[in-house]
Amino acid sequence: MSRRTPTPLTVTLWSLTIGGLAVVQFPGILFYHDVAEPRILGMPFIYGFNLLVWGLLCVVLLIAYRTRWGRPRPDELDDEFEGGADDREDAA
Repeated sequence: MSRRTPTPLTVTLWSLTIGGLAVVQFPGILFYHDVAEPRILGMPFIYGFNLLVWGLLCVVLLIAYRTRWGRPRPDELDDEFEGGADDREDAA
């Protein structure tokens, strides 16, 4: 089994996903829990900030889904089943 080198897109998507989740869970946000100002999108800071970060994460995961992130490329699938459909039926 050979290891594949991650593409720049894969590294970027992983970084944005992990970084976004870390930002949402950052405990420093709790310094603003009783503060009405500043406001983001008319909401108190903590709610607006979480809404913006989750929106960003949804966009990142949509891009990952649309680019087939984490799935083998179609040209790599041919090597996986060299024998064709007949060999797979015999194994079942």
